[in-house]
Amino acid sequence: MTPLKSASLLAATVLALLTTAAPSFAQKGDKQGEVQQSRIPKEKIPANPPLSPPEALKKFKLQPGFKVELVTSEPVVVNPVALQFDTEGRIWVLEMRAFMPTPEGKGETAPTGRVSILEDADGDGRAERSKVVLDGLVMPRAFLLVDGGLLVCEPPALWFYPIKKDQPGARVLVAADFAKDADPSLGVRMNPEHSGNSLVRGLDNWIYSLYHPWRYRLGEDLYGEGAAWQREWVPQRAQWGHSMDDFGRLFYTSNSDQLRGDLVPVHYFAGKITKGKYPGVGVQIAKDQSVWPARINPGVNRGYQTGTLREDGTLAKFTAACGTCIYRDDVLGKDVSGNAFICEPSANVIRRNKLSEKDGIVTAQNAYEKDEFLASTDELFRPVNLYTGPDGALYIVDMYHGIIQHRFFLTSYLRQQAEDRGLDKVAQMGRIWRVVPDGKPLRKEKPALDKATIEQLAETLRHPNGWWRDTAQRLLVARKDAAATPALEKLASDSNPIARLHALWTLEGLGQIKATTALTALADAHPKLRAAGLRLTEDKKLSPDASLRAARTKLVDDPDAEVQIQLALSLSLETKDPASKETLTALSKKVSAPLAKDATAFALVANDPPKAQVAMNARPLTAEEQKRFEAGKTMYEITCLACHQQHGLGQPGLAPPLAGSEWVAGSEKRLVLIILHGLRGPIKVKGETYEMDMPTLNVLDDDQIAAALTYIRREWGHGYEPVTPATVKAIREETEKREDAWTMAELLKIP
Repeated sequence: MTPLKSASLLAATVLALLTTAAPSFAQKGDKQGEVQQSRIPKEKIPANPPLSPPEALKKFKLQPGFKVELVTSEPVVVNPVALQFDTEGRIWVLEMRAFMPTPEGKGETAPTGRVSILEDADGDGRAERSKVVLDGLVMPRAFLLVDGGLLVCEPPALWFYPIKKDQPGARVLVAADFAKDADPSLGVRMNPEHSGNSLVRGLDNWIYSLYHPWRYRLGEDLYGEGAAWQREWVPQRAQWGHSMDDFGRLFYTSNSDQLRGDLVPVHYFAGKITKGKYPGVGVQIAKDQSVWPARINPGVNRGYQTGTLREDGTLAKFTAACGTCIYRDDVLGKDVSGNAFICEPSANVIRRNKLSEKDGIVTAQNAYEKDEFLASTDELFRPVNLYTGPDGALYIVDMYHGIIQHRFFLTSYLRQQAEDRGLDKVAQMGRIWRVVPDGKPLRKEKPALDKATIEQLAETLRHPNGWWRDTAQRLLVARKDAAATPALEKLASDSNPIARLHALWTLEGLGQIKATTALTALADAHPKLRAAGLRLTEDKKLSPDASLRAARTKLVDDPDAEVQIQLALSLSLETKDPASKETLTALSKKVSAPLAKDATAFALVANDPPKAQVAMNARPLTAEEQKRFEAGKTMYEITCLACHQQHGLGQPGLAPPLAGSEWVAGSEKRLVLIILHGLRGPIKVKGETYEMDMPTLNVLDDDQIAAALTYIRREWGHGYEPVTPATVKAIREETEKREDAWTMAELLKIP
């Protein structure tokens, strides 16, 4: 049998094991042998029947100075998961109508998903009806208004639909693999939680997403057959809810890790594999994961585990963080502008984080001491996404759904909790709310940006609301009219630094950046504008300009960490260039801020990459061990790659790195135990703490586990001893009565 056929047979065998092996537990999220005993007496848990919107409104506990208003509810919207505002300010809603209609997920592949436009006939801010734009979609999970139409993810693909007069034309395939793990054709292996989602258009005119390792940019022939779309690899990040701040930095969550972000542009790491982390990518912005609900929370997936709930029955820490929104306006208050808002649907709350920055590092702090911005005593309030509206309100997408944990991870405990209180019957509802200032008006101006002139759009780049600026930039770039250049070049010297930044990136999108404009940016008083200027000098049309290169080199003495970081990353692209390496070497002797040091160290290696090295002091594998290694590669791709990635560096906030990990280098017994019984709670890997809930993979047999572990202990430059099936067998027998996942503290006691 050829190696290819052998690998294919192994893959088929493993898939069969993972999908057809009869488990000894009731739900897919159960862990074998784990005791799922409720920690709250049944009689102390209040019933929570579905409430009408007016009744639900009374259950909100909101901080002073704000109030909540209803925008719309069922039957106008059902199971909403995301929204968009079009150029007229109308709300487009993505409805995942088939999500978890029953605890078994029966009927979730029905073609009932929709994209609809809310219609407010009397202008009172309430939508009385909706207009369906797209219907018959199967579990749609992401969408984005783009030039001339709409991007929609209907798993596994990402599609572009041209839209004219609210009517869709023939769709065009953009990516066949955008959400491959959520593909309905996978049957019981379909996993909507861990797959591509949350499309957002960045300040740099690229479209980014989560749980998908590519970014996209609109091509030249958008309306033609086989429309052109550029696609570039970027590090994959997780998990649901994606937002941008005024400087173009991207922020997101990872379930039990409430706020992470990219402090640097992620595309610099494309194709560059390092033994360490990508500097500035997936940085943990919020360290404190405590959450402060207004009601007891027995209905969380691992509510039976020690430490999940406090003694009073409230959720102790984030477990379903999602829906990140950087609020980009001052209507809710100047002190609210730039704050990060996070949903926690399991606890029925919304967190408000105040952000601060020093030396390029952003940190977050809860705006309230042991309290939340918004909390509800209604267990069915399920906020899943947040947005800054054109009117300055904070919009809340509320699924208002009984079970929000997908069947792929649902435990018997949570199913019982839902059935006890009838939550399993609440499946076809949904609301859109908005938070407004109490006693102060919202913005009254009504968008009509599609009809705006070039001059009006350029002026809109100075608007205090982020949505207005982003939309104006998008439309200017889409029009591809060089006549906008003079107005934009003038704006690039405006007194408002945010307006200057938008002007620069709009010029970039139009292909109209000139050396003089870039030179002005490099000398800007604001460090983030100087950093943007450095990015613009990477344009191939400008890079030969001697004056620009000289101005860039002078920035080696710039005192601001943001500029130092960007200089290092820009120079990392110029591989094998002696002058660039000389500048990097000089920079490395001047930087002191931690992120600047890490970025410079990365750039020095990327600028002059070393030849591949064989692991030192590693004995050659025997023929049998080599065969096991090859089988382990296939096993890794099937069971581990989605989280830990091809490069073994994992995903910030979601999965720790395996490449260079002290856990991979250490005790093989610990690794076997993690696979046999799972891992829960925090674990520190390479100096960073990860909140984990890794399920058991004990459906794999001894040979398969040994193969996977042999692979990770010999891949990515590792030279550690392979693992044998006999070792796995002995450890399995020794711990066969184990009923719980392991913790880091327990594992560290094992030699």
